[in-house]
Amino acid sequence: MRRTLALAAALSLVPALSAAAALGQTGSRGLRSDQPTKVQDLSLELVGQVTNSPPGVSPATSIQYGYVAYLRGLSIFSGDTQNETTALFTFYTQTTTTRVIVNGPLKVISREGTMTIYRDPSANGSFSNPDTFRDGSPVLVAGLRQQVIVNTVTGSFTAINLDTIMSTNPFPSDNGQLQLGEPGRQFRTNLNGQLSSPAPSAYMAGYTLNAPDPPKHNAARP
Repeated sequence: MRRTLALAAALSLVPALSAAAALGQTGSRGLRSDQPTKVQDLSLELVGQVTNSPPGVSPATSIQYGYVAYLRGLSIFSGDTQNETTALFTFYTQTTTTRVIVNGPLKVISREGTMTIYRDPSANGSFSNPDTFRDGSPVLVAGLRQQVIVNTVTGSFTAINLDTIMSTNPFPSDNGQLQLGEPGRQFRTNLNGQLSSPAPSAYMAGYTLNAPDPPKHNAARP
């Protein structure tokens, strides 16, 4: 009798196991095992150039474009030479100037806009054609607020962007599907550069790092 009951119990598990296999072995939270790995630590190094709108244009605009020189230790160049012509990931930032403050030799520029990171297997970046840095597939789009501090004596500048991710799309890598962050998360972009003339408007380089999580306030008690 006991053997009969044990056999019946074992057979009753077969449909359940078959259903789990058909669903792709979902995890305890209902996520499929083939879901992309979310990279929350956005450690990127950037190299690029700037093109500002001509004097007198209103509102003033600035586009900042280039390539990703480091991305979490992934292989991100198509050859031994590591520059814009072999970069597999690029970025393109579009901004509009909202305010300019002059403080002695310093010019403080506030801008708002968007930054997009692209995956571009064609690796065809060329600083002579900024559009080549946005002809790939977008893997991350972030809204940003930018503050630029220009030393008008030396022509050097620093810039800090506070970026908020609006959308992110998985992409293939040697480690499987990866996804850069998730909507709503924030990161910062720190840049250093030198003004130039006549073109481009400036050269720049920098890196990104996670912004600290906002403080959590306790709910008010009734």
